[in-house]
Amino acid sequence: MKILTLKQKLEKGKSLGGEVIYIKDDSALYGIDCVYEDQETKSVTLLRSKEESIKVNDFLQILEKLYASIGDTEIFVGKNEYIRDEQRQIKSVEFAQYELLKMLFINIE
Repeated sequence: MKILTLKQKLEKGKSLGGEVIYIKDDSALYGIDCVYEDQETKSVTLLRSKEESIKVNDFLQILEKLYASIGDTEIFVGKNEYIRDEQRQIKSVEFAQYELLKMLFINIE
């Protein structure tokens, strides 16, 4: 998924009250630990975290800076917490609510 498409979907989720973003891989949930920008390949990779994640507002600001830096390029998710070379594509973004917490899930293929 490209930066502007992801940003648009996250803004829609934010308007529904989404507060935090998680990466969803089948039934497992991960946070976002790092965002790597590769100037040479003009790509962005998100590395998963088994612990905390990032707030929607903070991630939207990161996407704006990335767009200003390298344009509307693809964003991938690293296969695990340590490797950014093996990447998976973002399939969709979904909104979910558990009790009072409203979340956005980045679904990967």
